[in-house]
Amino acid sequence: MHKISSLPNGLTLITVDLPYLDSLTTLVEVGAGSRYETKNINGISHFLEHMFFKGSKKYPSAEQISFLIDGVGAVNNAFTHKEFTGYWIKSASKHIELACDIISSMIKESLLSPEEIEREKGVIVEELRMVRDDPSRFIWDLYERLQFGDQPLGWDLGGSEKTINSFKREDFIKYMESLYSPKNMALVFAGKLPKNIDSLAKKYFSGLPQRKMHLFKPFQKIKQKSPKINIFFKKTDQANVILGMDGYSRYDKKRYAAGILSSILGEGMSSRLFIQVRERRGLAYHVGCNHGFYSDTGSFTVYAGLKLEKVTDGLQVIVAELKRIRDEKVTETELKKAKDMVRGRLAIRSESTNFLAEYFGFNFVLDRKIESFEEYLENIDRVSVEDIMEVAKELIHPERFNLQVVGPFKEKTVFEKILK
Repeated sequence: MHKISSLPNGLTLITVDLPYLDSLTTLVEVGAGSRYETKNINGISHFLEHMFFKGSKKYPSAEQISFLIDGVGAVNNAFTHKEFTGYWIKSASKHIELACDIISSMIKESLLSPEEIEREKGVIVEELRMVRDDPSRFIWDLYERLQFGDQPLGWDLGGSEKTINSFKREDFIKYMESLYSPKNMALVFAGKLPKNIDSLAKKYFSGLPQRKMHLFKPFQKIKQKSPKINIFFKKTDQANVILGMDGYSRYDKKRYAAGILSSILGEGMSSRLFIQVRERRGLAYHVGCNHGFYSDTGSFTVYAGLKLEKVTDGLQVIVAELKRIRDEKVTETELKKAKDMVRGRLAIRSESTNFLAEYFGFNFVLDRKIESFEEYLENIDRVSVEDIMEVAKELIHPERFNLQVVGPFKEKTVFEKILK
């Protein structure tokens, strides 16, 4: 499905040819994210993502870049993760050269104008405030602080108003020099590819300058002997809660079983938590489970937006379901359904050129290789009922629970009783 090659400067080129489409996603993925930051520059990864759209030597203004992209009906955006960052343009395939020209210029020769930096500070501060005003989003920042502590994985991806307002042009240049090297990037094309795709890649991206390869500090596992609870007081109409615990890293084979466990518990309207919390008791509109992972750690979480007056009832049901799946084997029927769900959802998502580009891009910049869909599904198919039980028994221990609550609450006592 995909081909991997290298440009003379060490940049990896990944192509995914889908000749039956008329569109194409052009993506540059970089092994750079907020866990590479130090505390005094927390938020610079995300800020730099913004700045690349503010003008380059060839296209000196954000308006010019937007005009060109809008003028051919293309769409563009970027994303910052704790371990990687991506910049993409999706266009009709005939406009691939324009997409290459714009993205390469942004990354090779961004102006990083001091005036634009000062102006963008206000934009990013408002973005941070927007997130804080949305409990269903902000709770994830709070939860990672709770689980990962005062380490880069526990810091807010967007930084703080203090760090954002302190940044100077030199900070961005120094950060770029430490991570934005061709050998730490992947260039991905997914969609209808022209025959000269290799020469186009060389034409526009061979000029990326060589830079350093900075490594992030490994996560220091926190020994936990009792539940951790954090309450963020906010006047809301519902209680937002995340109950989580340590999970597996992306290099741990048990992550496949943890993903199936998560699916059985909280993915879809037929999942255990959805049925017990929403359908049978009407305690929430949204409830779900997730196993997320980084290079050296992970988190297994249950999120719910619960009725204020029933928050303890909802948490009791969630805790009971976690303990039940730990103590009682799941059925073969549940296991098969979860595997079929994974396979079906992947088939649906893989119809998107953006999904394909991002999947191949971040897998390569993190692993220097790509787990194909076939390999991934083979690992999923190997998961047994016994594997699910083993993973559940390893992960689900009340003394290792982390509970983050956002709502009009002040006392932890009532929550402490539920987690015992």
